[in-house]
Amino acid sequence: MYSALSRYYDTLMTDFDYDAYEAFLASRLHSARGLDLACGSGEMTIRLKRRGFDMTGADFSPEMLNLAVEKAKRARYNVNFILSDLNNLKIEKRYDFVTAVCDGFNYVESLDKLRKAFKEVYDCLADGGLFVFDVSTEHKLKTVLGNNLFFEDGDDLTYFWQNTLNKNSVLMELTFFERQGDVYIRRDEAETQYFYSDESLLAALSAAGFTVEVYNGQFNKYRKGDDRLVAVAVK
Repeated sequence: MYSALSRYYDTLMTDFDYDAYEAFLASRLHSARGLDLACGSGEMTIRLKRRGFDMTGADFSPEMLNLAVEKAKRARYNVNFILSDLNNLKIEKRYDFVTAVCDGFNYVESLDKLRKAFKEVYDCLADGGLFVFDVSTEHKLKTVLGNNLFFEDGDDLTYFWQNTLNKNSVLMELTFFERQGDVYIRRDEAETQYFYSDESLLAALSAAGFTVEVYNGQFNKYRKGDDRLVAVAVK
């Protein structure tokens, strides 16, 4: 997973509003020790480290973790990064807060595994600890992304993104053409994102023991049919 995409991830994420998300998190996180699940290239992990939090980043992709480690070194921050799979989540240390920014839990393959992951997060948190994460909603994956083709043709990078909607998931097949001198190098990758109804997601959080508030991708009050759901769950 993300073996090819890791090369282009930060370039393709330029339209994701990390500044607004960081500010949203900073207004709610007041304790010191945090775990950033599905941390990807470490962008939010390092931003929170810069704000003074003691951060650990975790991701399932070794390629993405390598990017995160290099990014932290360039910023001269000491951040611990670990390999971790949300589909079989095991958290061995205790944290004051846990985050998962930009669709991490959309890669959890079943509602049962989602429930287990939420319970694992709950159990690792100190009393009063926060769990903040977001997902692309059922509405977005079914009606915006599902069965659609997206592409971008740049001078140095061209990509095609073909989606196939299935019962509770979207298969995303990506083809990249990266310019290297006078030739283009092709790389292919396939990812699957899973979707859950708002009701199922919130019920799973409640069953784990959390009290939850929900927002949309602009951090306003969430409404059914929004493309992104941001959950702020309190132990």
